[in-house]
Amino acid sequence: MEKYVIWYRLWLKSYVRKTSCWLQLLGMVLLLLVISSVSVPDSGNVTVGICYEGDGYAKQIAEELAEGDSIFTFRVYDGEEELYRDVTAGKAECGFLFPADFERKIKRGSLKESVVYISTPLTAKGEVAGETVYAVLLRIYSDEILKNSEKEWYGDADADRTAELLRWNRFYQEGNQVFRLETEAVDAGAGKTSQEAQSQVYPVQGMLGLFIFLLMFLAYGRKFEAGRCAVEKALDRTERRIYGYMGCLAAGTLPALAGIGMILLIKGPEGLVGELLLLLLFLAVSGGWILAAGSLMHRSTSFLSCIVVMTAANLLICPVFVDGALYVPALKYVSCLFPLGIYLRMHGMFL
Repeated sequence: MEKYVIWYRLWLKSYVRKTSCWLQLLGMVLLLLVISSVSVPDSGNVTVGICYEGDGYAKQIAEELAEGDSIFTFRVYDGEEELYRDVTAGKAECGFLFPADFERKIKRGSLKESVVYISTPLTAKGEVAGETVYAVLLRIYSDEILKNSEKEWYGDADADRTAELLRWNRFYQEGNQVFRLETEAVDAGAGKTSQEAQSQVYPVQGMLGLFIFLLMFLAYGRKFEAGRCAVEKALDRTERRIYGYMGCLAAGTLPALAGIGMILLIKGPEGLVGELLLLLLFLAVSGGWILAAGSLMHRSTSFLSCIVVMTAANLLICPVFVDGALYVPALKYVSCLFPLGIYLRMHGMFL
């Protein structure tokens, strides 16, 4: 055992002395910082932003939306830039901007391009939110329609008749003479929990694990370089594999330590022990997986092509940014064929 520890220390020293190793760590840290600052769109996000100018109809619409009974949570923004920033970052599902000339367009009876709809291609509920906003807008605008059309219908304008028209308009809007809603409570808590569990993604841990795995995989690939197999040839088959395994572990040690520091910086100390244990397990499993897969490769060309395939497969199958198991349940089990998939699935189970 002492011999294996010495091999590990020698491998680790060789990586510490390389400038390229520290440049790789710097790149990983910057990548994780960027990823941690980006909010992945949440399927449960129901926040909709509203931004307007003035105190007229736009304010009335915003107040009714905020106070109304809806699945959406409408948030009023003071500035247009803040609204665009939150929609882009995924903090708001979408947004609606009422320009300064909205009041004038309402009074002129011209609603064409009067409201700006803000969304990203990843929005899933933007169209429904638009219908909700349009329903409130039409309810308020219907009073103006009646006022503007009264003279055309009756030939003149009368204050008492106008008041009566507006009264009946509100009567039908607030009553259930046209539509009657019957509500039935259904217990769907268990199904919702399962759906939420399936759709969990881990962009920070996923990219950290993928980065470590690729560095370990590339370290193992150095055996194809000329003059790199002198030590391995002096060992028997078992010790040759252990020597290669220690090299893989050493290649992943520094990135793992840097990754733990980044997780501590991003998430705080909560769950740090669990993160550390899972990362150690990931290193151990990755080393064995790489040795098994690497033994099937005998040329550098096949090794390099495998790196591209491994990277794409881990990103698509494992729940890094998107959990494909939500759409194809079998991918939940297929992802466990990869060390990264095992790491992220266990992260969802225990942390």
